[in-house]
Amino acid sequence: MKANLLCGNRNLPKHILKENVHEHWIGIDRGTLILLESGITPQFAVGDFDSITESEKDFIQQQIQINPYNSEKDDTDLALGIDQAIKCGYRSIDVYGATGGRLDHFMGALQILEKPEYTELGIKIKLIDDTNEIQFLQKGQYKVAYNKHFPYVSYIPVIYPTVISLKGFKYNLENETLKLGSTLTISNELSQDSGTVNITEGSVLMIRSQD
Repeated sequence: MKANLLCGNRNLPKHILKENVHEHWIGIDRGTLILLESGITPQFAVGDFDSITESEKDFIQQQIQINPYNSEKDDTDLALGIDQAIKCGYRSIDVYGATGGRLDHFMGALQILEKPEYTELGIKIKLIDDTNEIQFLQKGQYKVAYNKHFPYVSYIPVIYPTVISLKGFKYNLENETLKLGSTLTISNELSQDSGTVNITEGSVLMIRSQD
């Protein structure tokens, strides 16, 4: 099962809510308000709701039940929302509205992608905005299809050293070791309809982008 999580309205892909109104959505804090104002009733909502006014909270509670967390907690609202989504059976999760704000929250979102409890279950989580799509890839082989919306592909090592091979790209690699500080795998492109990424050691963040 697939779910979309909405954290806010920063850097959203154009028409994402209108074009995906019938998909499963989950509200994260203020994202809940945005979903309801867009005519989408979320499957559930998570957060401390400290980013909305009391009148906005009343508006939400008139339409769905919420149980706000204490603002002083051990996890971010997004982390709590993803955890609950997985417990509900979702195995593919696209996160929107998580970029363009505080860098510490963004880095925290990246940490969630790497969480061993999720990767071991094969949970597929992406952070998506209007110019980027970010996904965590651990050891293994992956097929990457061309996407006209995100023509550029970069691989950022998470563990050092990382050993990576790329085939079907403008700049192919064969068992290349990426060391600390390397920018070798920034801004590549597919040279055909699809390519292959093989990670034999380490792990990476795959970032697909447009200018």
